[in-house]
Amino acid sequence: MKKSRLYGYLMAIILILNSCSQTNNKGQKNDSGIVNTVEEFNKAITQAKPGDEIILSNGIWTDAHFVIATEGTIKKPITIKAQEKGKVILSGNTSLKIGGKHIIIKGLVFADGYTEEDALIIFKTDDGKLAENCRLTEIAIDHFNPTNRFDKSEWIHLHGKNNRVDHNYFGGKLNAGVTLVVKLNNKNSLENYHRIDHNHFGYRPNLGSNGGETLRVGVSTYSLSPSRTLIENNYFEQCDGEVEIVSLKSSDNIVRNNVFYESAGVLALRHGNRNLIENNFFIGNNKPGTGGVRVINEGHTIKNNHFQELKGKRFFGALPVMNGVPNSLINRYHRAENTDIIGNKFLKCDHIQFGVGADNERTDPPQHIRFTNNTFYHPTRKQVFEAISDYSTFSFTENTVVSSDISFSHKGFKKSEITFSKDPKDGLLKNESYQPELPITKHEVGPNWYTPKSKYYEINTEDPNIIKVTTNNNGALHNAIKQAKSGDIIELTSGTYVFSEPLVLNTSITINATDPEKPTIFKYEKNESQLPLVVIENGGSLRIKGVIFDGASDNGIAFAGISTSNKPMIAHYKLKVESCEFKNFDASRKTAFRAFKNTYADTLSFKNCKFQKISGNAISLDGENDARGRYNAEYVNIDNCHFQKVMGNAISLLRMGNDESTTGPFLELTNSTFIDVNNKDLGSVVLLWGVQKLNIDNLLFINSGKGGRAIKYEDPGWAISKIDNISLINSGRIETFGERTGSNIQIVKTESPMAYSAKYTGYTTVE
Repeated sequence: MKKSRLYGYLMAIILILNSCSQTNNKGQKNDSGIVNTVEEFNKAITQAKPGDEIILSNGIWTDAHFVIATEGTIKKPITIKAQEKGKVILSGNTSLKIGGKHIIIKGLVFADGYTEEDALIIFKTDDGKLAENCRLTEIAIDHFNPTNRFDKSEWIHLHGKNNRVDHNYFGGKLNAGVTLVVKLNNKNSLENYHRIDHNHFGYRPNLGSNGGETLRVGVSTYSLSPSRTLIENNYFEQCDGEVEIVSLKSSDNIVRNNVFYESAGVLALRHGNRNLIENNFFIGNNKPGTGGVRVINEGHTIKNNHFQELKGKRFFGALPVMNGVPNSLINRYHRAENTDIIGNKFLKCDHIQFGVGADNERTDPPQHIRFTNNTFYHPTRKQVFEAISDYSTFSFTENTVVSSDISFSHKGFKKSEITFSKDPKDGLLKNESYQPELPITKHEVGPNWYTPKSKYYEINTEDPNIIKVTTNNNGALHNAIKQAKSGDIIELTSGTYVFSEPLVLNTSITINATDPEKPTIFKYEKNESQLPLVVIENGGSLRIKGVIFDGASDNGIAFAGISTSNKPMIAHYKLKVESCEFKNFDASRKTAFRAFKNTYADTLSFKNCKFQKISGNAISLDGENDARGRYNAEYVNIDNCHFQKVMGNAISLLRMGNDESTTGPFLELTNSTFIDVNNKDLGSVVLLWGVQKLNIDNLLFINSGKGGRAIKYEDPGWAISKIDNISLINSGRIETFGERTGSNIQIVKTESPMAYSAKYTGYTTVE
C-alpha cells in the first residue's frame, strides 16, 4: 500500500514537470510546439525568446499575413520553420514582414497566390523596423503571381544590414516587378553587407516590357554610394524577363562564382562604381538574346569570367561597353570609364561592342578601358570587336585572338591557333591549357527537397491523346475541348461545326481537319452577342490546321475568328495557324485574330492562310498601344498568306515608346499578297511600330493602301530590318525612318491591276 502511494506521488511529480517543460521553448503552449493559425503564430512570436523555434503546421495557409518583430542573438537565433520542409504552402493573398535581429525563416513554399503589398517578403515592418542579421533559407517561391502581368509586385525586398538569402528557389515570376531587390532607398541601408548565395533563380519568361529584372541592387538616387552586397554561387536559369538579369545600381558590390545559363539578358553595371565581377560563367548555348556584362560608370573590375556562345547584340551583347550622356543626371547614363577587363574568355560570342547606345543623347564615348590577358575565340567569325564610338583611350595588353580574319592586326592582340572543344560532361568549351569547372551546379543550389512547377505552356508531345470528333451535335467539340489535356490532338472530320458559344482554351492543344479536300467550317447559327469563335484563355495555346472560320451567322457577326481573352492573361501563349481561312467578318472592327491588352504570345504564326471580307484589321497585334515599350507578341511569322477585301490593316503590330529593355518584337512577313486592302485616307496595309527585327520579303500589293501606305514602319534606330522584293501595283508607298528598303522595289501604275492577281497570286478575285 505504501509502495503504491509512493508510486502515485512520483507519477504526479513527473506529470507536473512535463507540463512545466511544455510551456516551453517553442513559443506555444501545446504538446507539439506547432502553431496552426496566424493568431497562434502572433501569440507565439510575441512570447519568443532567443533560441526558440516556432513551427508552422503542415498544410495550406491561405491569405496569411505574418509580421515578425522580435530579436534573437548570434548564438541563439529565433527560428520560424515548416513542420516538414515543402509541406507548408502559403497561398492566396499573403505577405511576410521581418523586422528584428537574428531571425531564421526556412522550409516554406509560396505558390498559387499573390500579394497586395509592394513585395511578398519584406525585411522591414510597417513601423520602419529593419531586419539585421536575419536569414531566409530553403524557401521556394514558384508561380506566385497576380492575374494581370502588369500589376507590379516584387517577391523580396531586402532592407537593413547583414541579412542572408540562401539556398532558395525563385521561379515562374510572370508579372512586372523585380524578383529580388536590395533596397537602398535611405542612408540606413547603405553598406549593408547582405549576402545572396546558393539560390536557384529559375525560369522567368520575357515580360515584353521594362520591369522584368531578376535581381537588382540599389536605386539610381544612391547609386554612387556603397552597398557592399555579395552575390555568389547562384544559378540563373532561363531568366529572360528583360535585358537586365542582374542590375547593379550601387557601388562596391561583389558578384562572383555565379552561373548564368541560357538567360536572355546581361549582368548590367547600370549605375554605381567599383563593382567586382569575378569568375562568373555566362553560358548561352547560342540562344538568342543571351549576353554577358554591360559596362557603365567607372572603376569596375571584370576578371576571370567565362563567356560562351552568347548571341545577344547591343544591350544584350557579351560585352557592351556603353556611351554616356554628357554631364548626365544620375538616373541616365554615365559613360563607361577607368575599368579593368582581365583574364576573361570570350568563346564563340558574337558581339563585343564599344560605344553601345550611341545616339543623339548618348554622345560621350567610353574612356580608359583596359583589356589585359583576355581570349577572344570565334574561328568562324571575322569581327573580333566592333567600335561604334571612339575608343582611342582604350589600352590592350597580351590579349589572344582566334578569328576568321587572317589580316586582323591590332596592338595588344596576338593571333593564335588554339582551339576549344565542348566537354560533353558539362558543356563547357575547353582545351588542354584551359580546364574550367563550373563554380556551382544546379544541383547545389536551392532547397534540395523542392521540384519546380512546370511552365504553363509545356505540352506533352511524347504520347499525345488523339480525340476524334465527327460533329458538334450536343456540343461534342466543346466537350472534347473541355476534357482535353495539354498535348492532346483533336481530329475533325469535314463538315460544318455550328457553335452556340466560343471554344474556350485553357490548355495547350492541337486541332486538325483531317480531309483537306472537303471544308471543315466553324461558325455560329446565331451570334447576337457577336462573340469570337475561339478564345485563348490563361494557360491556353493552340495549333490549328485546315479550318474555315466563317464570321457570318443568321443574326450577328463574330467579333473574331480567334482572340485572346479580353481579361489580363498572366501566362504566355503560343498560336500556330496553318492552311486556314478567315472570311465574312464584315462588320465594324471585326477581325480574324485579335490580341487584347495585357496578353503576350511567345510565338504567333500564320502560314498558307486566307483572309477575306474583313471590316476591321485582319491580324491585330496592337492591344499594347501606350508609349511604354510593351507589345503583344515576341516572334511573329506570316508566310504565304493572302489578304483580300480587308477594310483595316492586314497586319498591325505595335511596340510604342523607346524603351530598350526588350529584344522584340520580331516579324517575318514573306511570300504574301494584298488585294483591295485598307484604301482609307492615311491608312496602312501593314502597320508596324517599334519592331526591332524585321524581315519583309516577296510581297505583292494590288489596289491596296491607295489612300496612304502599303507599309508604314516606325522603327527604332537600332532595329535590324530588311524590306525587299516588293511589287506595288496601283498601291500606296512604303514609309520608313531612314534607308530600310532594298533595291528591288517595283512600282507599277496600270488600268488593269487585277490582271496581276491571277498572274502573281493564283487566287480568284473575291466579289
